[in-house]
Amino acid sequence: MRRDYEEILEAIWTSEEYNDSSLKNIEKICHTNFDENLLKEMQKDDLIAYDENNIYFTGKGKEIAQSLIRRKRLGEELLEHVLQIRGEKAKKIVCEFEHSVIPEVEESICILLGHPVECPHGRPIPPGACCLTRKNCIEKKVDPITNFNVNDKIKISYIRPQNHQRLHKLISFGLKPGTIIEIHQTRPTFIIKYDRTEIAMDREIAENIYGWNSSQCVEN
Repeated sequence: MRRDYEEILEAIWTSEEYNDSSLKNIEKICHTNFDENLLKEMQKDDLIAYDENNIYFTGKGKEIAQSLIRRKRLGEELLEHVLQIRGEKAKKIVCEFEHSVIPEVEESICILLGHPVECPHGRPIPPGACCLTRKNCIEKKVDPITNFNVNDKIKISYIRPQNHQRLHKLISFGLKPGTIIEIHQTRPTFIIKYDRTEIAMDREIAENIYGWNSSQCVEN
């Protein structure tokens, strides 16, 4: 979705929290300039309704705004309480976070933070599906492949070799992010299988390959 649309929807949500959906207040809060032509476009796209004094959500617009606000406030919570990043630097990161983070990452962050209900500024964080079911494990936790078990199928996330020689060796294996591998053996030699190929490597090398698998999560 267009960035200016998202900024306006976010401003409407914040204005409603202050019980003031007036056009004047939304213009004051919004981080992007807009005029009636832009509002007409948003109305045509079934995101808002408006008159000369106020702007209102449609059901579609409110759903999108809720997702934006949820991502923003989860990002604020992550930066403030986990990464200890504050001030202007945090604002810039959160701004990009809310517009670009994918749903899987959003859910993983929410679970990691224990399903927070408020951001560091005391504003409510809209709950997601993971909050309603109290999901308490992260399905896509990235680990070295040496942390997985025999028969686990792993999708490689990234490779972090300790030196260039190892990097070239791993590349020569044909391994790259996105490759699906299966753990065939963990000791004494670490063996993986993929694309009808079986490769044995030292654990020291395998520890530089990171990925995730899908696990059954526990719900409370």
